[in-house]
Amino acid sequence: MRVAVLHGPDDLRLDDATRPDVGPDDVMIRVAAAGICGTDLHFRSMGSRYGRPMPLGHEFAGEVLEVGANVASVARGDRVAYNSYNSPADVGRGGECGGFGDYVVLRGVDSHSQSLCRVPTGLSFEYAALVEPISVGAHAVNRADPKPSESVAIFGVGPIGLGVIMALRWRGIEDIVAFDLSPLRRRRAQELGARATFDPRENAPDAVLRELRGEGSLFGSSYPLTDVYIEASGAPGLLAEIAAFCNKGSRIISLALQRKPVVLDGTKLMSKEISVIGSSGYPTEFPEVMQRLATGEIDPEVMISHRFAFSEFLEAFETANDPSVAAKVLLNFE
Repeated sequence: MRVAVLHGPDDLRLDDATRPDVGPDDVMIRVAAAGICGTDLHFRSMGSRYGRPMPLGHEFAGEVLEVGANVASVARGDRVAYNSYNSPADVGRGGECGGFGDYVVLRGVDSHSQSLCRVPTGLSFEYAALVEPISVGAHAVNRADPKPSESVAIFGVGPIGLGVIMALRWRGIEDIVAFDLSPLRRRRAQELGARATFDPRENAPDAVLRELRGEGSLFGSSYPLTDVYIEASGAPGLLAEIAAFCNKGSRIISLALQRKPVVLDGTKLMSKEISVIGSSGYPTEFPEVMQRLATGEIDPEVMISHRFAFSEFLEAFETANDPSVAAKVLLNFE
């Protein structure tokens, strides 16, 4: 079998490997489709978590090929997607297997049956592999809990930010403004339902939001009227910038990894009664997103910018690492 293995910082290879054995409590999944995540890109530059070669890939779906004699939670032939945030197996993040491989084995699966979510008949494996990034966006929206009448600004519309827009739209939010450096990603955001999109280097978010939505005032100072800010870019200093210009009562959702400590003005947080809310993963959203995809309520095709055969993995990875040309990059194994 083939598997993508990280041997060290910037040392990612497509290796030949022996297909793992399946014990009486285990299942083997034949991978059909997988998505390249920003976490995978981060690991490539950082290196392995535990100082040993590490298989990569955690956004994947496929068919159960082998089932151990003691397994009751899944059956041979089941179509499944890996629910990584709720799994102790650590597939693609330091565990035995990675989703960028022809086969994945989950050990003792009945003790963590939530690791697998069934893919409904009629939903493609490609779309099932997108449930994870959309679920991350959906959880951020749930943390913000916006009402249909409220306004939202999103910073960063890569795959996670695009998932945020999908979740906002199915909650009935229409006033969505997005900021991103990539023209391709801004176009995708508008196709999914953003009212307007801007390059923040050319259009200062503070000024844009004032023009589009008007101003509120507090203690003689004016601020743009926006109810919810979702920071999905990880741009240095952006959280502090948003906290400085947002209006009284705004909610700021911190969704992106911040590589350096963030310093916020405590007086502004207090006087403007700003809520800063963290959002990580998707504790409960994965099955709901799967069903919304299966019913056609949301169409994830706009997220996908590239499809590659797994044999072209290294080229696919470099493409995913360039936000100017890529949104979601998918790998097909069939």
